[in-house]
Amino acid sequence: MASTEHADTAIRLDAGWRHLTVLWAIPTVVGATAVTARSGSRGALVGVIAGGIVALAAIRAAVVDAEARAGLEPLTAATALTVARASALALLGASLGAGLSAGLHPWFAGAMFAVAAGGDAVDGAVARARDAVTMLGGSLDAEVDGATVLIGATVAVAAGTAVSAFLAVGLARPLFSWARRRRRRRGRPTHDLRPSRLRRPVGAVTMVATWLAVSPVVSTETSRLLTAVLTVLVTASFARDWLVVSGRL
Repeated sequence: MASTEHADTAIRLDAGWRHLTVLWAIPTVVGATAVTARSGSRGALVGVIAGGIVALAAIRAAVVDAEARAGLEPLTAATALTVARASALALLGASLGAGLSAGLHPWFAGAMFAVAAGGDAVDGAVARARDAVTMLGGSLDAEVDGATVLIGATVAVAAGTAVSAFLAVGLARPLFSWARRRRRRRGRPTHDLRPSRLRRPVGAVTMVATWLAVSPVVSTETSRLLTAVLTVLVTASFARDWLVVSGRL
């Protein structure tokens, strides 16, 4: 999602930390209650709590980053959709403690990941269609994408459908964002990323490979091979991007 510093809304509701937390908590609590009740597993609830912590951390990081650059912005429909994606990734966490199906359905993890990751195309389209692109929307979009891959990769590694090194792929975006924010707070020069023909394809392949690893589509051997190859590509991509951001390249 592109970022700018304006948004047109008929009724302004500030998209501050408290408003976004409440907006996220309502569907998350309802979903967590249903998942836990139907799975009958305490592990599912523990997993949702873990996923929820990651989701809230992503929302908080986006709010802090956006407010530092553009101030408090209005809540838009697109931002609300992105927050809903964060609810889906929290529910994906149920698979951390209860297995890929979370005791519900073989496609549970794949469906939750698809909503959390696939919604990226929807919220961006809504923002552009309503001429309501915000700095918060762009930052939140990136943070939720990163958190989704983190939870998805962790679920896949825990289930044995991805190699252990695939955790590096899940950690890449959150660590990159944290390191860039830390560099800014310390007053050190931070450069914008240059356009890249590979960044978007690598991101898309990461989402697809992670989805395959948490879905009953390919064999375990195939998904482990895919995640091994992807780990090398993503690590190299983020390493290059960091050299650019830090002014070393």
